[in-house]
Amino acid sequence: DCWSCSWSLANSYHIYCGLQNGEVMMFDIRNTKEVIESICPTNGPQKCPIVSVVSIPSPAENGKEGLLVSTLQCITYYKRDTKNKFVGDLLETPTGALSSVSFEHDRSQILASYKPNTKYPKERHILMNLSFEEKTVANVVSTFEGGTNQHLRSRSCLIKCPDDDNHLLVCAGDQSTNTVRIWSTKDMQQLQSWDCRKEDGPIIAMGPHRAAGVNFICALTNQRLNQYKWLYSKSHFSEASQAFST
Repeated sequence: DCWSCSWSLANSYHIYCGLQNGEVMMFDIRNTKEVIESICPTNGPQKCPIVSVVSIPSPAENGKEGLLVSTLQCITYYKRDTKNKFVGDLLETPTGALSSVSFEHDRSQILASYKPNTKYPKERHILMNLSFEEKTVANVVSTFEGGTNQHLRSRSCLIKCPDDDNHLLVCAGDQSTNTVRIWSTKDMQQLQSWDCRKEDGPIIAMGPHRAAGVNFICALTNQRLNQYKWLYSKSHFSEASQAFST
C-alpha cells in the first residue's frame, strides 16, 4: 500500500511512492507497470511505513536531486553517490510518532509534525534548518504546539507568505478542535485560527494552491476540500471557504 508520494524535481514524468513496507519506489507516469528505481532503508527502522517522501534539489547544484524520506519514527536524507545510487544520512531529530514532513526549498527548512503522546500531550510542529555538510544535519529552530489528539494521520505544510517570500508560514489542521491554525516563523506566534465545519470530519491535510494569480491554503477532510483565499489588503487568509466535495 502507498502511504505517501511526491513528484520528482529532476523529471516531471517521475513520481516517488512511499510504501507501507518501508520501501520507496520511482515510477514513470507514462508506464506505471514498471518500477524504475527502488530504495530500501539501510539505516533506521526496517519495514516501517513511509509517511512522507519529498524530492528536493541537490545543494551541489549538479542537476541531481535528493530525497527526504520519513517513516513513523525517523527522517533520512538520500543523495546520489558517484554511481548515481541513493545513499542515506539518518537525521538526528526529535523523538516521537511522525505524521508528516514538508520542506521549503529556498530556505532549506523542514517542518516535521508529530502526533501527541504521553510525554508530549500536544501535537508538535517542529521547524528545523537542514545543513548539507559532510553529514546532513537538522537543527531545531522552533516548536509550534497544536491540538491534544490526532485520530487520523494529518499532514501540515510549510509555505511562503504570499506577499513576502522571506516570510514562512506553518499551516496545520487541529483535529481536537476542528480548526485551521497558521503560525508565523518571523515572531513564532500564531497568526490565525478559524473553525471548520464539524460535519465535514477531521482535517487530514493542508496544502497551498495558486490559480489565476490568486493564492489559497487548502484544508482536506474526508468530505470536502476547503480553500481559503489570501487577502493582500489584510495580510492573512479569508476565513470564508470555497468548498469542493471529495
